[in-house]
Amino acid sequence: MLTNTLHFCGGLLLLVVGGRLLVSASVDTAKRLNVSPLVVGLTLVAWGTSAPELSLNLISAYRGRGDLALGNVVGANICNIALVLGMCALIKPLVVQERLIKVEIWLNAAILGFMATLGLAFGFNKLTSGLMLGIFGAYSTWTIMAALRQSDAAPSPAAADTLGDDPTRGVEKGPMGWPMIAACFVGGLALLSFGGSLASDGASGIALALGVPAAIVGVTIVSIGTTLPEIVTGVMAVRKGQTDLAMGNAIGSCLFNAGAVFGIVGLIAPPGVDVTLTLPIAYMGILAIALVPISRSFCKTVSRLEGGLLLASYAAFLAVSALTVSRS
Repeated sequence: MLTNTLHFCGGLLLLVVGGRLLVSASVDTAKRLNVSPLVVGLTLVAWGTSAPELSLNLISAYRGRGDLALGNVVGANICNIALVLGMCALIKPLVVQERLIKVEIWLNAAILGFMATLGLAFGFNKLTSGLMLGIFGAYSTWTIMAALRQSDAAPSPAAADTLGDDPTRGVEKGPMGWPMIAACFVGGLALLSFGGSLASDGASGIALALGVPAAIVGVTIVSIGTTLPEIVTGVMAVRKGQTDLAMGNAIGSCLFNAGAVFGIVGLIAPPGVDVTLTLPIAYMGILAIALVPISRSFCKTVSRLEGGLLLASYAAFLAVSALTVSRS
């Protein structure tokens, strides 16, 4: 018990430090490239914080455990929407940029809704997995190219520094240099990945030592553990006023999980859909679709009320899952 507690506390500490490094590196990357933090959150940050899901699921797929990968992807997407966005909105209402409303939230609803429909009605095969991977690849290419075109039309930070008589010069500290940004980004991702694994293992050990059934631990702690990087990064971003980075991280992680992670895993080992995954798959699809009206309400913000409702729905989902597992 003591060892597991130390692992859990040490993992949380690494997550906090890694989250701070990643958010700082992401914000300064946006400044250097003259793109919005939202775009960085949708791409670099989302892909980086989803590294635990990618590594875990690739190993599972190569061992022929596509069903385990499916459960992890579904659980991670549920956590990203209900837990990450819910917690962040309770700290500070999340302003939803027009770009998210018009593109990513609709795309997220379409992909996760499509994934849920396939899983519940027909099952998965290599063709559908390849289609999801192709859609994600096309979206990512378009996002990066559009951001780079916009940055070419904007003045660079270096050019801004050369303005001789600018009265605002020196008021705000300039972004870090590229070597320092790269070091913070790599270091932050490493700490998030290792800290998330350490905290998840520690929490699982504590739960099992207290007599909690292993199946319930898998339904709750494992899926939350692989999403700890997104949780910490989102909270850190909101505390620094970067609500668009937090939104981009959560939505971008969902798209990466469903399009890239599950697309690759499905090509290697198409998973079967176990009956115990029926509720999680349906809940994931409902959450993704519910984000469409949520993003347009309360003057296009995710309010504290909506954040509380998302967290309440997640708590109800965990309770029903635990009850279902205990009866099986």
